[in-house]
Formats: sequence, structure tokens, C-alpha cells
Amino acid sequence: MIKDNQQTLLRILHYPPLKGDEELGAIRAGAHEDINLLTILPASNEPGLQVKSIEGEWLDVPSDFGNLIVNIGDMLQEASGGYYPSTTHRVINPDGADKTKSRISLPLFLHPKPEVVLSDNYTADQYLKERLRELGVI
Repeated sequence: MIKDNQQTLLRILHYPPLKGDEELGAIRAGAHEDINLLTILPASNEPGLQVKSIEGEWLDVPSDFGNLIVNIGDMLQEASGGYYPSTTHRVINPDGADKTKSRISLPLFLHPKPEVVLSDNYTADQYLKERLRELGVI
């Protein structure tokens, strides 16, 4: 389903060090879900990532070295008929973090091959293109 897919993407996200006058808990990356099937994320070097629980509560994700975070994306939500909901997540200015350090994040966005059928409504390619059009990317 994903082997040799050209749309799987590894990103390097850099959050610069804080200056010290930023509001704690302020949003650095707004709440969103990923479009892809799954996102595999090695724990960041600094805290700040949060996930939203089913009850709507924001939970801090530990940034312990060696941990892997797995987020469900919109494509898996579509393929499972909503059984596996997309993971809503965001990044905030954390309390107690070393503000002199950059925060580095390395998400691997796993996409199914374009011809994979996600549902009666979409192939992976159709779904991705529709979402990218909605976002104004294409």
C-alpha cells in the first residue's frame, strides 16, 4: 500500500528559540489534522506538541528521547469510515522548556499509493488532490 510511494514525505520543522517574552501556551502551530494515512514522529528534542483527546482536552505529548508518536491521518479516517479518527494536534509555547533551544520536529507523512481505494468515494490520489485544492495548494 505504501511501498515505493513517491508521495511519502519527511519534513524537517524548525521552531526557533524563544526570546523569553512570549506568552506561555501561545500557539506556535495551530490545531490541525494531517491529510495522509499515518504520521510517524520521533519525539522532539523539546516539548510543545499537544494532542486533543476525544473529550476535547489538550494533552501534552512527552518529548522523551526514543519515543515514537503515531498520528492517524485523514486518509485512514476515510478508509475506516471514521472508526479511526484523525489525530488533532498543535504546538504551543511550553511552560518550563529551555527557551534558549530550538525545537526540531521530523514528521514522516506516510501516504498510500495513488491507486489505493480509500472508500467508495475516493482513491488516495483523488482524496489528496481534493484536499490540496481545498487548501489552495493546487
